[in-house]
Amino acid sequence: MTSDDEWAAVRPAHRLSYQAFCDSREETWRGVAWARLHDQELVDQAIRSTRRELGQDWLGALSQPDIEAHAWMIAKRCIADREMSAGQVPPRAVVPDWIVAIRGAQALARVSLENLDNDYEELYKAILRLPERQYDMIVLRYMLDIDYPTIATYLGITETNARTTTSHGLAKLRRLLGTDTTMGDMQ
Repeated sequence: MTSDDEWAAVRPAHRLSYQAFCDSREETWRGVAWARLHDQELVDQAIRSTRRELGQDWLGALSQPDIEAHAWMIAKRCIADREMSAGQVPPRAVVPDWIVAIRGAQALARVSLENLDNDYEELYKAILRLPERQYDMIVLRYMLDIDYPTIATYLGITETNARTTTSHGLAKLRRLLGTDTTMGDMQ
């Protein structure tokens, strides 16, 4: 939903495209924000900040070669700003969400979690050590259950690149966790 301050920042002729763009992506932005922040107030602040920043230069955003990637970068920066302003270090309470996310990936990648001795903190730390794009792909694909074509659109990459980056992220997780096994079929 668009707030009054957002409307003021967007020219009347462009308000419909701005609102439609933000509304169609907000669920994904919220999902990523929740995965990082785990605080509804911080999530709401990050989303408002994302929408506000996009709205303040909507014409500039429209002229970007890849508006999807531009918006994704803004959303991630706004989420990180909220995380830092709260002085947040990922809490232990976050770990159960990652267990669910990685168990989905586990079946596809044939990653064995048995040697973790139910210490999912090690798993969470490994996910945090992934390169930024691989981290994004693991969160979007397995935590938020977004399909590859949609991820590719959101990030401004090809579907093949999305699959490959995810595959590399899963392989790196296996190496980091000492469970380097053969790669399963990615779906």
